Amino acid sequence: MKIHFLKTIWSDIILLEQEGLYAMVDTGFEEQFPQIREYLDSLGVQRLEFILLTHFHRDHYGSIASLIQHYKVGKVYFKEYSGLDCTTAWGSVADDAYRASETEKYEVLKALIETHSTLVPVEGLGEVPFGPLSLLLYHTANSIRQIFEDTTHPETYHQIAFSENQNSLGVYFEVEGKSVFLGGDLLDHESSHPLAHHSVCQIAKEIGHPVNLYKYAHHATYNTGCVEALKLLKPDTVVITNKEPYVTDNSDALKNLQEANPRAKIYFTQHQNQVFLVGADGIIPLSR
Repeated sequence: MKIHFLKTIWSDIILLEQEGLYAMVDTGFEEQFPQIREYLDSLGVQRLEFILLTHFHRDHYGSIASLIQHYKVGKVYFKEYSGLDCTTAWGSVADDAYRASETEKYEVLKALIETHSTLVPVEGLGEVPFGPLSLLLYHTANSIRQIFEDTTHPETYHQIAFSENQNSLGVYFEVEGKSVFLGGDLLDHESSHPLAHHSVCQIAKEIGHPVNLYKYAHHATYNTGCVEALKLLKPDTVVITNKEPYVTDNSDALKNLQEANPRAKIYFTQHQNQVFLVGADGIIPLSR
């Protein structure tokens, strides 16, 4: 199997290639569609078995409208937008106008997907088939909604207190004994509500063993990978969809990775596509 992490900063564009089949996890920004199209066309891709969106932020759903109109897409796996986002996709404070605008975009995009493909809600869905593989989904519930309506925690009840990143999926799969974990925009910080408390660490405990390849959560920003979580995952190969100088100067990600596994090889998507062959022989980087 090949995993293609396309050249990007502050967005995720991941192409899965298995036995002549192709699928995508996240689609970057809207303005990145020409780059995606050029790359897909260079591989001769005419059909995507599915597109899986980890959550409703524009650096992840941005190009899907163009993709489903230019390519045959079998299914689109999509988590419902909470409408309770406390911050924008850029990290600034979200207001009612932003949330209303995103809700409208979500409804328009959902209708477009239903016209051109098959929409599959991920809430409660455990896995996504891809040829002989199964992609296991973590964090499928709309936890922001659950937290918002949870009367047992008055400090968060009916409070708009979480970024839509809190709703991000985690995606895990194995290929010939090698394991891959795509962290989406999962967060890993302390929270008064158990559904939001160290989400990456919770999933790492559920996975229950080290992984060979890890797409670092939320572009390796601060509080997206505590040492405990990274020691559980202990990845050999790490892909970061961000600028190396930013991560070095503004995050604890590299320090925590070094403590968890000093031998981990780290690849950034700032300057080039990062492509890996995953199989019995390990995680082999390919130049493209």
